[in-house]
Amino acid sequence: MKKTIIGLLAIVASTVANASVVHFDDLSGDETQLIDAGYAGFDWDNMGTIRADAYPGSGFEAGAVSPMNAAFNWYGGTATISKADGNAFAYTGAYFTAGLVEQEISFEGWRNGQLLASTGAYTLDTTAPRWIQLDWGGIDTLVIYNSTPTAWAMDEFTVPEPGSLALMGTSLAGLMFARRRKRSV
Repeated sequence: MKKTIIGLLAIVASTVANASVVHFDDLSGDETQLIDAGYAGFDWDNMGTIRADAYPGSGFEAGAVSPMNAAFNWYGGTATISKADGNAFAYTGAYFTAGLVEQEISFEGWRNGQLLASTGAYTLDTTAPRWIQLDWGGIDTLVIYNSTPTAWAMDEFTVPEPGSLALMGTSLAGLMFARRRKRSV
């Protein structure tokens, strides 16, 4: 019984407390520069950062959930995010805001060139960020499409930390082992 409770507590701790959040605040916010490949362990195709105060009253200002910067898709194009080391990752979600005009965005999750998941359209406006949670696992590429050739802002890009996934797996394995051991006794 004691092992079961400890295992359950470890699972709860690993799912609640451990997420890696990319804020983009340690970047310059210079909208003329792309985000460097490898930043925060990811490759950011067609994405830059913008300071929250660059366009007062715009969706870029509203979209900076963290204090200084948000990421955005250059020239309103399709953005692609992939693990820099080529491995799969789990994507939890992020805040999105339309930069200058209302628009819709949609997502695809890919692994080894095969489409694993896709969404319908999410409507974004310029007045407030919208949290879009997908909870996709095992993808190596996240593609973000938009309905108009205008930019959107993204902040608080959230992925589970590998350590939390390992902790959850170990906890589940321990629970299964304890259950099997109890049945065989």
